Amino acid sequence: MSEEVAAVILAGGQGSRFWPLSRKHHPKQFLSLGEDGESLIQATVYRLEALMPRERIVVITASHLEDLVKEHVPGVQILSEPFGRNTAAAIALGAKWLDDQGFSGVMLALPADHAVKDNDKLLKTLDCVVSVAKSGDELVTIGIAPQRPDTAFGYIQRGQELPQFPSAENGGRVYKVKRFFEKPNEQRAKQYLESGEFYWNSGMFAWQPKVFLEALKKFLPDMHAEFMKVTFSTDCAEATDIVRDLYERIESISVDFGIMEHATNVKVVEAYDYGWNDVGSWDAWAEHFERDSLGNMLKGDCVSLGGGGNIVSSSSGRFVALVGTTDLVVIDSEDATLVCPRESVQDVKKVVSYLEKKGRSELI
Repeated sequence: MSEEVAAVILAGGQGSRFWPLSRKHHPKQFLSLGEDGESLIQATVYRLEALMPRERIVVITASHLEDLVKEHVPGVQILSEPFGRNTAAAIALGAKWLDDQGFSGVMLALPADHAVKDNDKLLKTLDCVVSVAKSGDELVTIGIAPQRPDTAFGYIQRGQELPQFPSAENGGRVYKVKRFFEKPNEQRAKQYLESGEFYWNSGMFAWQPKVFLEALKKFLPDMHAEFMKVTFSTDCAEATDIVRDLYERIESISVDFGIMEHATNVKVVEAYDYGWNDVGSWDAWAEHFERDSLGNMLKGDCVSLGGGGNIVSSSSGRFVALVGTTDLVVIDSEDATLVCPRESVQDVKKVVSYLEKKGRSELI
């Protein structure tokens, strides 16, 4: 399979929900999830090396993060964006670059900042996804069976099961996509869970580059026209110069809004239970560390006395103590401290918006 698969890894995001540790010049994908010090982007690349050599892994990142990518995952191809234009443009950049290199296999498009507990089951899922994507003109995504009525994820409603792909227990089934849904309220999320017809949208995709570019032409014709004006050589540095001008003219839109929600050739593969975690909040991050007997996750020089369910991290060198508190998040970095209830972890990005409005660039 290694001869027919390439990967495009999206690594340009800021991870604003992980402030104050995630910053513009050292965002979430370069943070370590566990005690071994391995960053999220390193873990992503290491997993993929079972399927392909590093030279067939393309990392799409912000231009100011290029050196960090080289430091964390040397040997990959790097295409730099001068500024973010959301996922449709980033994936289009990767697809066009691969197509210009004559690659005609299946392209995986994956985030750099997700966590996986069972690599073997992930690879088994990707094997299914690649099989579907290479069978024809298919746009394929991975659906995660929901474990709870979570309001932080988008959802995919499955349609008819496709009998030409052998089904398996606990994963590997292939369905037509009936509809995509954005993040629901709690009541609707419970309905989705109870129906058994919905998956969490993983943001992980597979298709042949030409198939994606055809979809881009149909649903985002202006963006497609701009990418078709250029031909990328094998020199990624030269490609970066071309992209700088190109990105001035294209719109910012997600691949879900721009393409997936409109296309009729979309299939969803039910993931095997590989312990997917989008690490989308401090709550999700804390799942990967041990808790004490009261459910506190304590990292660094800190303590929680007489309270439970707290998430506390001190990387500043300061001692942090919580007394009699419950379900708090306290993240103490060298120059800033975050304190919020766990129920508000999705709102941490509001701090970054506030700092941007106040011109506090030193804290972003």
